[in-house]
Amino acid sequence: MRFAWNRGVVTGIDLGPPCPALERGAVVIIPGLTNAHTSLGDSPLIDAAAGLPPAAAFSRTDGPRRTLAEMPPPEQFEHLAGHLLCLARNGIVRHIDFCEPGTETAQMLRAAAQQTGVESIVFSRLERPPTSANELAAGDSQLSGAVRSELGNLLNLVDGFAADPADGLTEMACGEILALTTERQKLRSLPCPAPNFARLLEGLDPHLVSHLTSASPEDIAALARLKKAAALTLRADAALGLASPPLAALLRAAVPLLLGTGSVMLNSPNLFAEMDFAWRLARQQSEGETGPDPLTILRMATSNLRPVLGGPCHGCLDTGLPADFVVLNFRHPHLRATRNLIASLVSRVTPDDIIATYRQGEPLWRLPEFNP
Repeated sequence: MRFAWNRGVVTGIDLGPPCPALERGAVVIIPGLTNAHTSLGDSPLIDAAAGLPPAAAFSRTDGPRRTLAEMPPPEQFEHLAGHLLCLARNGIVRHIDFCEPGTETAQMLRAAAQQTGVESIVFSRLERPPTSANELAAGDSQLSGAVRSELGNLLNLVDGFAADPADGLTEMACGEILALTTERQKLRSLPCPAPNFARLLEGLDPHLVSHLTSASPEDIAALARLKKAAALTLRADAALGLASPPLAALLRAAVPLLLGTGSVMLNSPNLFAEMDFAWRLARQQSEGETGPDPLTILRMATSNLRPVLGGPCHGCLDTGLPADFVVLNFRHPHLRATRNLIASLVSRVTPDDIIATYRQGEPLWRLPEFNP
């Protein structure tokens, strides 16, 4: 087989016959991975939330995150850049990050991404609730001038607006947010579960839904009907003691699914471990049925991204597409005699099996001895 690229684009792929199994191993090339849900702003707080309930883990006033406000920006930047390199070491060429409210973390992440070459798709939310308690009590209301100005400034910097239903989003506020983000060509996200989820799903028209830890059959039906993509953070949910999303039911309903690793305070940014967890969880929830094809799980970290982001984000490899790829060493003893190559990709590969990670033809990380 020959795989070639030039000026950031794949220029040639010469394929032999299909190779579902290996006898003596091989070098294997796969599309670069996308981590669809991270919170790298927590990178100075590794395992600071171990054993804490969710509310305490993510509190900005009395939880681990309160220390971030006291940390000098250069120190935070060093942690961010280091974790972006860790993503590359894990075969990840891009990630979707959910920053703390406001613009400070988003600005640092932008600079760190430029330095490391890993693509950061940045979401953030407002510093203040878009609708006050009095306005909520009075019924539907539009955004105030101050909130509208803050949202405009935020959208100048980020790629997407992360809605927080806890802030209280009236129907009129949703309409204004939808109009402004559409005008600016920005993305929108919405967590589930959330109060009035069905209403918000229609009113905000999010590009991405997150979590789904307690998605109901009605929620799943709405996601499937509207063809909304959802990013799951399975290992991070488990670390918080939360219920696992109904993964098998989501797959049966053909909801487009992506995988993320969540806050680095809780979880390593290892998408191979995430795929392994997802495949086993889906099989467990299938209750004796065959369970998903491992290729379905691999697509959750690769090509399922395409309808969400569009543009140059393809998640697959072909002539003329961006040269975003990962080189794997299947000559290692635990991989070289695989009888199901795709199953081994999602259940046995570790970061130690990665030879190199490339984005747009440039190495983000590679072993010193690798010289293509």
